[in-house]
Amino acid sequence: MAISNGSGMPMTDIRGEELRGGILKEFGDALSAQLHLEPRYLILPRTRVEGALLRGHADVLCDLRPEWLDNQTFLWSDAIISNRMIVAMRRETPVPASLDAIAGVRVGTIRGYRYPEVEHLQPKVERDNAANDSQNLEKLLLGRFDFIFTNRIYFDYQRKAHPERARLASNHLKITDFDTYCAVPAQGRIGIKDLNHAIDALKARGIIQSILARYRPQDQS
Repeated sequence: MAISNGSGMPMTDIRGEELRGGILKEFGDALSAQLHLEPRYLILPRTRVEGALLRGHADVLCDLRPEWLDNQTFLWSDAIISNRMIVAMRRETPVPASLDAIAGVRVGTIRGYRYPEVEHLQPKVERDNAANDSQNLEKLLLGRFDFIFTNRIYFDYQRKAHPERARLASNHLKITDFDTYCAVPAQGRIGIKDLNHAIDALKARGIIQSILARYRPQDQS
């Protein structure tokens, strides 16, 4: 499994060139066992993960969507993880009544990311770009702005693990729900039918749900 070194917890705990933990490692270990394979994780820059799959250096990519990749010849699995794009905030900040309520407001965003669900707002949201979610969150805690665009799995994990977790609001404003998938080459070593059967078996046994639950705060169902 090719893993982007640009991701972090709770998805990946990367130390040096080794994947030590996180949701993707637990999922990859469970998927490999279901397929009767030995897991191996290839840590690469985000710009090289597609090439690794195309050249046969990796067999699978996971936690992605087709529109996030340039190559459109990959075969895509059934959904593996359900997530949500949200407007998140500190505990003392009231939750906006709707997306329209943040029109013209300064919001923490990630450089290079598009947020099509809010691009129609007038006046446009004033973006304050950060390199990654961690920088974005730190600026929120410093009071640079009152809102950030992020995903629920990341933010819920920070409410469990961050040293200043008590300052992060348990409520949020939903932007959109989305699912992520695994990709394999059309002529790869793992067939799409076998991959889907393995994913279905993990879902039926509650394995994926249990993995995700371990990274949520106790007040999050």
